[in-house]
Amino acid sequence: MLKIKILGLIAAVILLVSCNEKSNGFSVSGKLENASGKTVYLKLLSQELTTIDSVKVGEDGTFKLKGSAKSSELYLFQIGTQFDQFVYLVLDTATQLVLNGDAAKLSESYTVDGDKENTIVKDLIQHNRAAMTKMQEVDKLYQESAPAIQADSVKMGELMDKCQKMALEVFASEKKYLQKVVDDNIGSMVSLLAVSQQIGRDLVIHPEEEFATWEKVADGLQKSYPNSEQTKNFVGSVNQMKQQRQATAVVSEGVVAPDFEVPTPDGKVIKLSDLRGQYVLLDFWAAWCRPCRGENPNVLASYNKYKNKGFTVFQVSLDKTKEAWVQAIKEDGLGQWHHASDLQYWQSAPARLYNVQSIPASFLIDKEGKIIGRNLRGPALGARLSELLD
Repeated sequence: MLKIKILGLIAAVILLVSCNEKSNGFSVSGKLENASGKTVYLKLLSQELTTIDSVKVGEDGTFKLKGSAKSSELYLFQIGTQFDQFVYLVLDTATQLVLNGDAAKLSESYTVDGDKENTIVKDLIQHNRAAMTKMQEVDKLYQESAPAIQADSVKMGELMDKCQKMALEVFASEKKYLQKVVDDNIGSMVSLLAVSQQIGRDLVIHPEEEFATWEKVADGLQKSYPNSEQTKNFVGSVNQMKQQRQATAVVSEGVVAPDFEVPTPDGKVIKLSDLRGQYVLLDFWAAWCRPCRGENPNVLASYNKYKNKGFTVFQVSLDKTKEAWVQAIKEDGLGQWHHASDLQYWQSAPARLYNVQSIPASFLIDKEGKIIGRNLRGPALGARLSELLD
């Protein structure tokens, strides 16, 4: 699963306000219990969390932070330097926000006044915390129950099914909630925060499954805040995902594998379509790739078992030099099947055609030239070939 976090989606940005340029000001003020003498920070959400303002809380718990902006953006309000007491805020060019709470349990206790968006943000974050608590309860159930029934495969299976069902229900409920937040707040920075929410390390609204939602958020922000750096970076990320999805669709299972021609080690040219009529493992690798070299024995074992039943291998190398490529073929005993390379490293034309982002990468192609499997490694390749050829 694709792993995307909000700090990775929003590029680093430093707010520079020219002396000759007019800008509006916003403020965050209020009163905090258990915070006398502590420092509070207002930070722009970016890769490096740019500090906009900081102030020491007064003896009576009061504070006021100020800043200027040309667009609505997402910020962190943080107590101290430890990244454990903070809340998200949406601040526009002239937002005057009042924030009160208990510094000892800020995220659970804080209240906001003066801005509707931040009330939604507060509800969103607290809803997400509740979902994470439920997921922790599922994990606790498994950890406490599993040791006593490890020897009973039936009971272990039942426990795993039960926990998986509970976890899926938590995700489904949170996704439904966040989807409504997005739909109700298109064009607001709240929508960006909503699609960025995670449970554990997993995004709740994942772009691989809910790409239309991500596009909707990007389009809304582009219309509302085209000059926001966070908008620009999010839109850029969505556009990049869109390009990758389009490229992946060209080589997805069920489609005819795109044809190409590449030089062989002896200087001849081979086409993928030359192998039509056989089951072909199109395997992208390189002499310098240790995981690829580690996978070669598995490919060789499958080849030796099924080569007389209509199976062959076509390896395309991402090497830079012919010497290293040919030496690796010899060392790994791979000379029985087809090899080709344009020796262009990551600029390899076939690798780019197949949207190869990492190697080893493989595509199993049937006799009619259609892709019927991807990245079948280890015993998975042998198992799939057994289904087809035994």
